[in-house]
Amino acid sequence: MQKFKINVLFVILFSFFVNAQISKPNQTIIVDYDIVLNDTTDIESSQYAFRYQLNSNGIQSFQNLQSYIDTTLYDKDGFPHEFDSAPINKLNYFKDLSENKVIYGSAYNFRKSGKITDSLQFNFINGKATKTILGYECKQLIVSFRGRDYEVFYSTALSEYQDGPWKFANAPGLILAVKSFDNSVTMVANCIQYSQDIDIKSCPKSWDKRLALSYREFVEKRSSWRDNVKAKIRAEDPMSDISIPYRNFEIYHPYYVDNHR
Repeated sequence: MQKFKINVLFVILFSFFVNAQISKPNQTIIVDYDIVLNDTTDIESSQYAFRYQLNSNGIQSFQNLQSYIDTTLYDKDGFPHEFDSAPINKLNYFKDLSENKVIYGSAYNFRKSGKITDSLQFNFINGKATKTILGYECKQLIVSFRGRDYEVFYSTALSEYQDGPWKFANAPGLILAVKSFDNSVTMVANCIQYSQDIDIKSCPKSWDKRLALSYREFVEKRSSWRDNVKAKIRAEDPMSDISIPYRNFEIYHPYYVDNHR
């Protein structure tokens, strides 16, 4: 009887341990990415660069803007030479991988920002190339997203973190590099660390005062505002115009909202 009780106790404790292991999030991975947008298509294209830091436990994550880069200092491969702004540490891009969504803040006119919710939908196609990034062997994926075609490199050794820079996620491992085939966008990891002491942050409470928008609503609202501003200026002075860039990482046009393949 005593032996039976011991066996039952062992089974209970073992089951508790297994369940705890299953439900426990991974330790937090911290990845610094150099992110560059250098679109020179026309006067309404955007050029800027910054360093973002991803903090992810494989289930949820947040990113913070660390610093801006002087976009006038590019090398022959299109990468910025140095970071020149003071530390910023501005939180943005809160992902919930279990719900396949990202929430972030973005301006839809000169004065107002919305609280944007977008789905993490990427229809990846397996590529053939491989690349070593920060010592990790990475495999290639191809994807079209919001007006641009990309190659993406992810690490199978980091399969528990199906996350990545900006909105990119849901590859079979951590995404360490993203590059558009038109060379206007690059996102490359330059440092990886781990921590067990970081709490994954949620959206700031102050965002509750912002207008909540889906990505489609955001694009439609921003596009309508942009068209109205340009039409008003032309009506007042036909010889004048204003540049309001719409070619960002995503091309802000309703046609591209669901432009995936």
